[in-house]
Amino acid sequence: MKRLLSIFITVLLASCSLDNKTGLWKDASNTPVDKQDTTSINDSKPNQQYENLFIEKKTYNEEKKSLNPSNIKIDKPLKIIHWLEQYAVSTNNISNFFYTGNNKLLSRSKKLSNFTANKNYSNRNIVFYKNNLISYDHKGTIFTYSLDVKKKISQYNFYKKNFKNYEKKIYFIINKNILYVADNLGYLYALNLNDNRIIWAKNYGIPFRSNLKFVDNQILLANQDNVIYSIDANTGDKNWQYATSTTFLKSDFENNLALDLKNKNVFFLNTNGELYSINYSTQKFNWFKKFKAASQTGDTELFLSQPIVIKNNNLIISTKKSLLNYDVITSEKKWNLTAEPNFKPIVTSGHTYVILKNNLLLCLENSTGNVIWSKNIFRNIEEKKIEKKFKLVIDFKIVNNQINIYSKNGYLLSFNSKNGKLNYLSRISKNGINSKIFFLNDNMFFVNNSNKLLKFN
Repeated sequence: MKRLLSIFITVLLASCSLDNKTGLWKDASNTPVDKQDTTSINDSKPNQQYENLFIEKKTYNEEKKSLNPSNIKIDKPLKIIHWLEQYAVSTNNISNFFYTGNNKLLSRSKKLSNFTANKNYSNRNIVFYKNNLISYDHKGTIFTYSLDVKKKISQYNFYKKNFKNYEKKIYFIINKNILYVADNLGYLYALNLNDNRIIWAKNYGIPFRSNLKFVDNQILLANQDNVIYSIDANTGDKNWQYATSTTFLKSDFENNLALDLKNKNVFFLNTNGELYSINYSTQKFNWFKKFKAASQTGDTELFLSQPIVIKNNNLIISTKKSLLNYDVITSEKKWNLTAEPNFKPIVTSGHTYVILKNNLLLCLENSTGNVIWSKNIFRNIEEKKIEKKFKLVIDFKIVNNQINIYSKNGYLLSFNSKNGKLNYLSRISKNGINSKIFFLNDNMFFVNNSNKLLKFN
């Protein structure tokens, strides 16, 4: 039903084009929608390898003490000034955030927008640029909230009134005062943040469904049919596009992109469980993996995964049933742990940290995949009701060398990264947390269940 609705809206929008004076849409029956016909990525016969993740193996479920905690080294904390894309950086991975760490509430904003209270908008796109928060509401109105003056300083709605009541899913990335926006209506547009002026706008016919990457003046993204695009950032025109295998079974997992800037490769994990390595400069396909048995036919099981992350030569994939490490160049599998990751892993120079659905926090060695230590995050908490109060994990980061786990109900658990010992427990937000956790300069930010921005020092 959702797919039929998307097709109907796409056809309706295809007869419209931008009136730049009003920011709305005028009749443009002679303006063609960008065609979806494209070369299939499989036509290029990249190096293919099937990864069977459906062999029944015992899921990792044991606690283990660290034998040599002094051997675990954590990368130096990184101070972030701008948060320009969904996962902050092109690799989707920051090993260690800098923060003053006092957890003292400095300010609480007024309600940012009219998102429905208590609904899960934790995956909404929020970016920070020049000490401003930029996000959107369910009608697609993009707003800028100033952290300095503590109020909204601008807002802009791209959509005609006919489409304002259709709930939007919007993806952001910023480069040099330009906000590039993709949505679930198939639109891609560039907005000048200085004057809220549309630079260009294109309709690509199919809803977009991925994070965005910006490199070499091109925007990389994918739609819900698993077509990956390279878009000219100056004009919105296609540089190239390739189709990958699609699936008719829809899940919460979205197409995900990560960049290896050193080797000019983009890694694309699609909703059908296929991972592609493509050189974004030459358009050459490096290799391909499919996370299903080669003999498996039909499309009967949903592929679920966390976003892919890169650190040095490690490409970490966390699927529904496995945690895997691949060589970014050769695609050689370094190791595979049968487990059920519950969140995007964090990768440091030497180790990978991950939370499992069975509430285990693991530290693994990058070179071997050996579990160095593992701890149940609730094991040493004296107040046994905390586990029930905690609810689901909403974010997971290493901050000042400590592993911080944040819950939907506003709790923070902080663990020693060398041995997994619980160092700190507190409820930092009585009104919960309804966004990812952001660190900028010396401060921590998140949005609570009342859609208010909280700032901590």
